[in-house]
Amino acid sequence: MSLRIEAGEFLGIVGRTGSGKTTLVQHFNGLLKPSGGKVYVEGRDLAGPGISWPDLRRRVGLVFQYPEHQLFAGTVFEDIAFVLFQQKRFSPEKIEERVRYACALVGLDYDSFRGRSPFELSGGEMRRVALAGVLVQDPSILVLDEPTAGLDGPGKKEILREIAALHRSGKTIVIVSHAVEDLAEQVDRLMVMEDGRVLTAGEPGEVFSRLRAMKEFSFLVPPLFQLCGDLRAAGWDIPEGVFRTEEALSAIDRFLKERRPLAGTQN
Repeated sequence: MSLRIEAGEFLGIVGRTGSGKTTLVQHFNGLLKPSGGKVYVEGRDLAGPGISWPDLRRRVGLVFQYPEHQLFAGTVFEDIAFVLFQQKRFSPEKIEERVRYACALVGLDYDSFRGRSPFELSGGEMRRVALAGVLVQDPSILVLDEPTAGLDGPGKKEILREIAALHRSGKTIVIVSHAVEDLAEQVDRLMVMEDGRVLTAGEPGEVFSRLRAMKEFSFLVPPLFQLCGDLRAAGWDIPEGVFRTEEALSAIDRFLKERRPLAGTQN
């Protein structure tokens, strides 16, 4: 495959189980190394000389699926600060400053959470502590593998809201997910993988239109987009490519108002 991710982009990578999504993103920080071809991060060939893997992994933060399973310390502070203590290059004051900043990025109140056990938190809070443990190094690129897996509705919304805020702060975000509807309204670009290759890529509306035409991959199309397509086929005046909730509701409401008879008239 050949792909390019632009600085500051929010890219969603989707596809069925086994399509190669996780394998691909583990090449982005050198966790896996290619047996052929090249991987460049910020213009540097990862197979070239002089690559510092610790430095690369500080710049490219990789958050695994179910990252809360990696929590181990007695307090939230110790868990988030662990990597900074290991590096032995920060003063205690600087470590506290960076942990406080990482907590703010993921919506955790530092003073309320710092002394609590991470194992006494809700699923969404544990996920945010694990994310803060990556963000404490201030990576410019953040790669998240199934960040909403296993969370309930409110937990999903919390995590996606924090990720969107990180993107607005200027970070490059790459999310792997099988739940397309979780990503559709946030990503700049969507890439669909199949058998270790790029099946299609582009703006979400364009990708959903292509997938809808491919019956085999219609399961990746959000139900709202499917509904709009079905209504359009039945004669409703709904623009092609609508997939955001507000846009769809506005188009449906506009069509119904145009069809509604005026008061005092008969059909």
